[in-house]
Amino acid sequence: MSNQDTDRQHVEAELRFLAELGTSTLESGYATEAMMLMVTTCAAAWGMSEVLVTGIGRTVTVQYVDEHGHIHTRQAQAATLDAFDCDRMRRIKAVARRQVVDRLDPETACRELTAADAGPQPFPWWALQAGGMLLAFCICLQIGGTALAASLAAATQLVVNLTGRGLGGHGVPRFFTVVVQATVAGAFGGTFHLAGWLTVAQAATLVATTWVLIAPLPQLISTAIDMVSADSLTALARALGAALIIGGIALGGVLILSLSWRFDLGVAANAVLPVLPVWLGICFAVLGAIGNALFNVGGPRLLAPAAVAGLVTASVNQALIHLGNMPAAWAGPIAAVVLGFLAAASAERLRVPMSALVLVGITGALLPGLIVCQGLILSVYQVSGIGYFVQAGAVCVGLGVGASLGVYLWSVVARHGFAASTE
Repeated sequence: MSNQDTDRQHVEAELRFLAELGTSTLESGYATEAMMLMVTTCAAAWGMSEVLVTGIGRTVTVQYVDEHGHIHTRQAQAATLDAFDCDRMRRIKAVARRQVVDRLDPETACRELTAADAGPQPFPWWALQAGGMLLAFCICLQIGGTALAASLAAATQLVVNLTGRGLGGHGVPRFFTVVVQATVAGAFGGTFHLAGWLTVAQAATLVATTWVLIAPLPQLISTAIDMVSADSLTALARALGAALIIGGIALGGVLILSLSWRFDLGVAANAVLPVLPVWLGICFAVLGAIGNALFNVGGPRLLAPAAVAGLVTASVNQALIHLGNMPAAWAGPIAAVVLGFLAAASAERLRVPMSALVLVGITGALLPGLIVCQGLILSVYQVSGIGYFVQAGAVCVGLGVGASLGVYLWSVVARHGFAASTE
């Protein structure tokens, strides 16, 4: 075999690893820009300076021009853009870091990447469900729910999540799965009210909590990051996927609201719910962030940073609202800017995924559950709550844009050399 044939086979092996690395990063939850940076860094470690990495939707293309002027291309397709697995993100990043530092040969790199993709999970399955229940409990209390409503919201979240996992495991399309999940959540809230356990307003806090946890916040964050990095095609693909999930929630909500109008629910409830004291709200934001870290398969390394992310985000948000007299709809995205900046600045030092830090901080402290709840209360009494639902959607988009702005600001700081002075 000639040297040229040997070189070509070696390049093909390297491209195979790079393409598989790209799809694995997208499948685990990384934004496209982060994927491209990781792949090009690994390519540079092998001396592949003339490499072009593109991500369009779920397709990753790696193109390399060798020293003889020959063009080599490898394509691979991610299974999904909707998943978010914090520990898988960490494991994949560890493989990429090892390849850069130790200059692994392509076959070894592929084996380690396959092992990183396959597991093992950092916690047993019940710990993930417990994290989701803790998150639901904290969010329900934050938006004005009682201890009983929060406990029932945690139990409902468990049923809704297991329902989604069961339907997804049987190949049911995501849209129909979300419709069923949203309907089940609404049915539980209505049943608890008819049983006399919860008032209409408290049942609404339960349903709103579950609905905002079904909402595709990871996709919205990644969509915003892709838009900022001018990757419009992938941003569009993510946005369409997120819109599909939101549409499923809306359809399930319409089904439940149509059914609720058949019952006499008494005098219209006030859409203004009680608010937790600031210190207690911050405490539950911290607990919610920890719960979300567990729920999104975050390993032990993520738990302490998640608590700090929840604390910082909630503190900034509450300071803007109570000290700066700023509307919550503006305070949340601004707090997300701070969170995105700090997450980008500390992720590499902490060896945790930046996107994971952003997600747990936002979900623990900034989700617009109260706005959804207010719109739901009005809609139950056949008063249009569409304005609240639109506002909730705008807040979610604003959180994603704010987080991506924070990440961008850190990149500006890093490029100008200020990052080095802080190390």
